[in-house]
Amino acid sequence: MKTIVKIALVAVLAVGAVAGFLVLSTGIDVWHLRRTYEPQAVPDTSASAITSPPPSMDGINTHTEVYGTGADPNIITLGPKTGGCAGCPPYADKNSMEFELDHGTPVLAPIDMVMIGCNNRNAEYRTRSDGEIQLPYNDLELYFESASPDWPGMIICVYHLSTSPLLLGHNQSSECYEVEEWQGTKPENAQGHLYFEFEDFVFEEKGESGVCEALIGRLVKRGEVIGYAGSVGNHSMAPFRIKVSHTEKNPNVRIGNSYLHWVQPGSFFYWKCYSPDADFPSGVLAYPFPCEDYQLPAEQYDVNFKYTRTQ
Repeated sequence: MKTIVKIALVAVLAVGAVAGFLVLSTGIDVWHLRRTYEPQAVPDTSASAITSPPPSMDGINTHTEVYGTGADPNIITLGPKTGGCAGCPPYADKNSMEFELDHGTPVLAPIDMVMIGCNNRNAEYRTRSDGEIQLPYNDLELYFESASPDWPGMIICVYHLSTSPLLLGHNQSSECYEVEEWQGTKPENAQGHLYFEFEDFVFEEKGESGVCEALIGRLVKRGEVIGYAGSVGNHSMAPFRIKVSHTEKNPNVRIGNSYLHWVQPGSFFYWKCYSPDADFPSGVLAYPFPCEDYQLPAEQYDVNFKYTRTQ
């Protein structure tokens, strides 16, 4: 996923000495660019590729067949460099792994987490640099911060969604729907804390960004629906990209929290199917889709399903 924030970056550099509370015309909050961050270690008790496996592998990593292309090894700065499906080379600076899901499949929260941002880039189509037209081009992205002591400070991003029940106004009117041709990230369509390949920014509500009625600050529990898998051309999926907090700095970070590291979702974490009575060892994530015998309430399979502000 390529970042289109060049104008914003120029503006940031031009006002680097300005007071931290300034909000630019681009919508980026400079205070967050100037803040300091404290490192948070991965707990030794959390199962991962850099700690230890869970006590039992029963029910763990049982659906690797849905793993798509992994992240570019050159962008991974913590844990295994490779992951995802074998023989699926990533493009440069790719920092995610797709879960290969049918269009409209409910996407579930892999862990307890709080919604911190959204970026509505949905479009009818995108024209690639080689002239290929990808139609449709679903590219709604949501950003979350872990609320679990297993993964303090961890950032979870999921994109290429068609829609989300956490955006009450999405697809409900033309003001929060999709543009004709993909334009990438625009401040008027972004809200909250967003994470890119080498930077992270806070976008203040600006222009029409509030019309999507994003439930920023909402806690979602593991296994709850956060969105619906979208499509890029004839490829349907839900890519996840995850940053893990560590005591060592990430040398690739240009702006933002340098203690956060992109990891390979498929090989860094252990995964297990969610059900309300499933036992999750410390650190194990829930597969972000219904699997085994778990069934959501019928209404949550409808892509038009929305939470309420009090739900």
